[in-house]
Amino acid sequence: MDKVSKEISPNIIKYVNNGVASFKLGKINDSIKSFKNAIKENPNSNLAHNNLGISYLELGIYSKALIHFVIAIKINKNDLGAVMNLINVLTLYKSSKKYEHPLIHIDHVIGQTLINYKDENLYFEENLSNILIKSNDHIKKYNKNLYSNETQLFRKNSKNLNCNRHFKVFNEYNVIPKYCFSCYKVQINLSNVVDLIKLFLVFDSLYLKNNNIRKCIVEMRQNIKGNYKGYIYCEGISEAQDITKKLNQKIKEANINNFNLNIKHGCSEYYRSYPAFEEISNDEDKEFKYLSSWAEKEKLIDLREPSRLKKDEKIWGETLKGIHLSDILIINNWICYADATGDYSYKKIYNNYVNSGLMKKYLENQINFRKENLLNEFN
Repeated sequence: MDKVSKEISPNIIKYVNNGVASFKLGKINDSIKSFKNAIKENPNSNLAHNNLGISYLELGIYSKALIHFVIAIKINKNDLGAVMNLINVLTLYKSSKKYEHPLIHIDHVIGQTLINYKDENLYFEENLSNILIKSNDHIKKYNKNLYSNETQLFRKNSKNLNCNRHFKVFNEYNVIPKYCFSCYKVQINLSNVVDLIKLFLVFDSLYLKNNNIRKCIVEMRQNIKGNYKGYIYCEGISEAQDITKKLNQKIKEANINNFNLNIKHGCSEYYRSYPAFEEISNDEDKEFKYLSSWAEKEKLIDLREPSRLKKDEKIWGETLKGIHLSDILIINNWICYADATGDYSYKKIYNNYVNSGLMKKYLENQINFRKENLLNEFN
């Protein structure tokens, strides 16, 4: 969400900047009022429409968020922020207005591609190729340069893990938040990008009683081993163990042969400062413990955060099942990552031109490290 520096009317500056300030203070309904006033002042302000959409998104009012993202794009087709906001809201909300904007139609068409395949056939390389190529053909008809900056592909539930807050605690005070001691993850390491795409499809269709948050990533962090990973986040070791058994079978059914599946604590960033936190033990006495003195550090971080009224609380939406435009754009980034790091397995399913120049730039300080990981992952 951005402030406005220059608009036709001085009132636009006032209303938009007030809206942004209210949003940052957690006063989301007040921000909505301000952005509406900006739109009354100038209905053709794409910035006001986009920011209003973001405020509606925060409250889980997806239908209204979508409307204003579409308006912002129609006013200014080069508003990339509004474009990505529209693409992202379509992972949470299925619009009946497929022809209101080409991106909504493309998202719908891409979602239909999975209907043609039975579960047991979905993981065949020929079928993966058809899904990717057909989806990208639709995207290119709209904009051949459409891309996303994201490299992590989530399937979310309505629970907030509050990871941003936890990292603030750790980064500022080098202490692990208490919540993270009950957070476990099932981690899957893979050897190539094709298997990562298969794992994404496994995650999308995998039924779990608590609909656990799951994600697939290409590793972008400096000096973190392993290029291709999937995670499922669990509350407690017993849930992680149950999911591991179920997932192990599903991965094999997807014709993924080389993989490591482990249960780990929280986030890898913690391990450097506290190596013992990585270790999992069924003996509670041997587990690394939360220090009571850390609670004060957590309170200091929490005191900085503005409290919200119930009407302003953020709504965390669940990702809709199936494949979305957003997913294809992220998978395109995975393929660029594979090309940049020398993993040419992607050519089995995607033989179109791959421009990995931007990904090479992102990885310029760790290209050799990533190539070594590719060679040594399962050796």
